[in-house]
Amino acid sequence: MMERRNFLSLGLGVLAASVVVPSTLSAVDYRKDKPKAWEQDKIDLALKEIFGTSETAEGKVKLKAPDIAENGAVIPVTVSAKAGTRVAILQDVNPQSLVAVFTVPKGGIVDYSVRIKMMKTGNVYAIVEDGGKLYKASKQVKVTIGGCGG
Repeated sequence: MMERRNFLSLGLGVLAASVVVPSTLSAVDYRKDKPKAWEQDKIDLALKEIFGTSETAEGKVKLKAPDIAENGAVIPVTVSAKAGTRVAILQDVNPQSLVAVFTVPKGGIVDYSVRIKMMKTGNVYAIVEDGGKLYKASKQVKVTIGGCGG
């Protein structure tokens, strides 16, 4: 009987914690707040719209993407860093350069994986804002079948 009570109290404690956690999270709608960023066809212009600058430094960011993507419609991309407050993923071959922007919650882990589209061979960029500075990593991805209607 005692084990059952302990199990039930533990379950109620987990339930209570799960109700509290989501209320502390928030998201920024960058499509609404920074609409011009999504219209830019140049990496530098999109970065200026999102971050206010396009000055970046190499390092502190890891970008994982395939060397060759057999299907440009589903290219897996992973961005990670030890710290950061915002993350942006961009590419330089589609009409709009900006792919995604994430706001990292305080104490959050920078480890995001997405699938992007690229219509032809080009470069993928990962930008992480940390301490008011932008850090980048880039990688060329060879696309063998176009992902944007090709």
